[in-house]
Amino acid sequence: MKTADSIAPSTSQLDTAFLKRFAVVQNACMTFAALIAVAILLAWLFKDLRAGYPGGWYLMKFDTATGMLLSAVSLALLSVDSSPARGWGGRAAAFLVLLLAVVALYEHASGRLTGFDTLIVTDTTSDEPGLMSVQTAVYLLLMALSLLVATVPHRLSGTTVVVLSVLLALHALIIFSGYCFGAVQLFGQNLSTRTAPHTLACMMLLAVALIGWRTQRGYFPALAGAGLGSRLARKVLPFALLLPFVLMLGSTLVASAGWLSPPVAVGLTVAVMAAALGALVSLMGRRINTLEKHLRELSLTDELTGVLNHRGFELLGEQAFREAQRSQVALTLLVFNVEGVKEISETYGQAAGSQLIQDMARMLRESFEPADIVARTESDEFTVITKDENTRGVIALMRIGEAMEALNAAGCPYKARFSVGEATSSPDSSDSFRDLVERAIFVRRERRRVERVFSNEPEREVSGAKPSFNEQ
Repeated sequence: MKTADSIAPSTSQLDTAFLKRFAVVQNACMTFAALIAVAILLAWLFKDLRAGYPGGWYLMKFDTATGMLLSAVSLALLSVDSSPARGWGGRAAAFLVLLLAVVALYEHASGRLTGFDTLIVTDTTSDEPGLMSVQTAVYLLLMALSLLVATVPHRLSGTTVVVLSVLLALHALIIFSGYCFGAVQLFGQNLSTRTAPHTLACMMLLAVALIGWRTQRGYFPALAGAGLGSRLARKVLPFALLLPFVLMLGSTLVASAGWLSPPVAVGLTVAVMAAALGALVSLMGRRINTLEKHLRELSLTDELTGVLNHRGFELLGEQAFREAQRSQVALTLLVFNVEGVKEISETYGQAAGSQLIQDMARMLRESFEPADIVARTESDEFTVITKDENTRGVIALMRIGEAMEALNAAGCPYKARFSVGEATSSPDSSDSFRDLVERAIFVRRERRRVERVFSNEPEREVSGAKPSFNEQ
């Protein structure tokens, strides 16, 4: 049978490691919620067990405990990809939860007890025997609808489940707030008909389990994604949820102790909360900027050599060219080609060819100034952009030649060599950056062609020789 999960968003971009950890949390939450509900049900069914229970256990009514247990069972059955029988069992449990919620809400709305709440056990602890609070009934209603709608094979059902899950979590947080700040209206109608602390615990656990289930199916990608934003959101979310409660609880305790008047405590709390949220936003911005910087560096850097790649060369080279034209200074562009890389890789292995490329990148970085632009623009081609200072350029080429000779003398089975072409921009010229690159490539190719014509053994070419910096 096709369900809403079959049309869920793709999980290909989700963080699988996080989902595995979240699955463990989800199962633990369902188990603990079920254990709490079973413990309360046993107390209602067997009077002899009640002596060992803490006071107030009876505030979780029999129907409430049944609803929580059925919710956990339904969630466990529906969240497992298994036989159709489990699917129907999960739906049946969800329908029973829906029935319990609807009956309780009807009794509150009409003011008349139906007797359904005491059908199995009697309740002598309340003026309204067996009746759960409105807040608990609303929670069970949202839970039942979330579970049932998730099995509907319609595209809109996925969005509906997400909305219901968020409302469920919000409802549990509102009840939690009522307990934190003594607002009885938020968690019950009176002292005997209210959402008990252990009921609230089941609510929180099941809400986490429900969201975990939907996350496993590809929903809530902002939290479960593998991207940088999702990882940052997972780190910030706990602070964003806990910070208001911690600050307001601190304010309440300070005011209750008489250290500060309530208005002063509230004012200070609001100011501290604003400062804390501002600091949190600032830290997020800083973290995002750092991640963006790292991402930019990765996109502009050649993985093998650590120098700029072709994209980085185009971006920074164009920028350097425009600044040189604006400042009326000349710019020299050199194109280096490492000769025979393909033959070396075929003869001595791919690792040998890669090592030669890495050695060339290292020699270029060490020979030129840190401010100069060094890039690997093709598999065996490097490009350097430097200011037009002839002495510095000649010295750099001498260093490269010496480094290449030292490399060949180190006992390598092959002889490393390179060819080079250069072009110098003119502040008064209308040439573009692309024109400068093409001129340098042309010079290198022409120089290499002439050398091949006049050399009987071109393979022995030692291009560590210092080519002229003058434009050819």
